[in-house]
Amino acid sequence: MSIEDGPGETLSPSESLDSDDVRNNDGDDVVDPPDGWSEADKFGTTAREEREGESLDEKLAEEEPDIAFEEQLDIPIAELPDDQLSEDVDRIIDGEDDIVIPVLGTKHADVVEGVIVEDSRTDRGQIDGAAEDGDSFFTVVD
Repeated sequence: MSIEDGPGETLSPSESLDSDDVRNNDGDDVVDPPDGWSEADKFGTTAREEREGESLDEKLAEEEPDIAFEEQLDIPIAELPDDQLSEDVDRIIDGEDDIVIPVLGTKHADVVEGVIVEDSRTDRGQIDGAAEDGDSFFTVVD
C-alpha cells in the first residue's frame, strides 16, 4: 500500500471531482456582480434626469429638519459635577408620573457576601400546587 492510497475507498490525489474535470453541471455557475453600483432610488440616475436637473421643490422635499434639544444645558454633561450626575440617562423625564411597564414575571435576587446573586429563572405568577396550564390530563390518586 503506497502513500497515495488513502484509507478505505478515498480518491488518490491524481483523481479529481472538480465539476469542470468530470463535466458535471451541478449548478456551481455564478453571476459576476456589476462593476459599479447604481442607485435607482435617487434623482439623477438616468441621462435625462442628469440633463434636466432637479427642481428646487424636489430638493426641498428631500431635506430633513434639524431636531433641536428640548432643554439646552448650560454646561455639557461631561463637565457636570459628580453629585449632579444620575443613572437616569436613558429614562425620559417629562414631569409626568413614571410610566409603569407591566412585567410578565418577576426575578428574585439575594445578596451573598456582598455580591448580588440573581436567580435567572422568572416566576410568571405561578402558584405552588396549582396546575399551570389548566386541569391535569391524568387522574390524581391520593
